[in-house]
Amino acid sequence: MEIMPNPQVMLVVFIVFMVTMFMLNKFVFQPLFAYMDQREQKVTSDLELVTREDNELQRIESEIHEILSHAKTQAFTAKEEQVEEAKKSAGAKIERMQNENREKMDAFMAKLQESRDSMKNELRANIGDIESLLAAKIKHI
Repeated sequence: MEIMPNPQVMLVVFIVFMVTMFMLNKFVFQPLFAYMDQREQKVTSDLELVTREDNELQRIESEIHEILSHAKTQAFTAKEEQVEEAKKSAGAKIERMQNENREKMDAFMAKLQESRDSMKNELRANIGDIESLLAAKIKHI
């Protein structure tokens, strides 16, 4: 049995093949390609969005770093100023207290000297009485 190509069957197969290809193209391939194009556009737009947001994030991070650096510098400067002010204030307070203590010491020393001089004068004034008492005690012994 020899197989001979039948032109009519071949024509029918060709027509069915073309109709099938047309139907597949219209209902499967075109929607599939449209979906793939749409998906590619979505991925591209998402990638661009991520890139923009990444750039924005880097800008914000550098801005934050700059602000923090500036804040640290200001805090350090303010701290140094407060330390210097506290040192000056403490120095002035110490000096004031030392002056007050010197004045009190000078007043006490003057009062002590005055008391000493007063006692000397009193002793000199009463030396005669002391001598007579001493002599009386010595005689008594």
